[in-house]
Amino acid sequence: MDLKRESIQFNSQDLDQEQNMDVNPVQLNTQSIRIFINNKENDFSGKISGVTYLEKGKVAANAKIELFFGCKSDSPVLRTNSDNNGNYVIDNLPPGFYIMVARNNDGFKYQSHYIKVLPCQNVHHSILLK
Repeated sequence: MDLKRESIQFNSQDLDQEQNMDVNPVQLNTQSIRIFINNKENDFSGKISGVTYLEKGKVAANAKIELFFGCKSDSPVLRTNSDNNGNYVIDNLPPGFYIMVARNNDGFKYQSHYIKVLPCQNVHHSILLK
């Protein structure tokens, strides 16, 4: 007995239908792109400014100020000094969180918590050296 035999079954539906398939479809879409050119430069930088003080309300002239982006590390993103009136300004800062460390020649120090600078924001942050 030979069990080898082919079996083909057709439905009546299969016999009456012809199917054409495109294997290389093309998609035609149009998009409108509008470009606006503005001559004004968008500057989203922020600024931190303030006064450095010693205890009892005296200003701390020529204090060394270091600014760190995110967390304190070995290399600050900026170094500056306060002027003779204790004022300092740090500008052109990208938005973000900063830590400020300050010290003077007499050994007084200060370290801030996070200072948040938003786009185009001016932050006033006074420093008290202890």
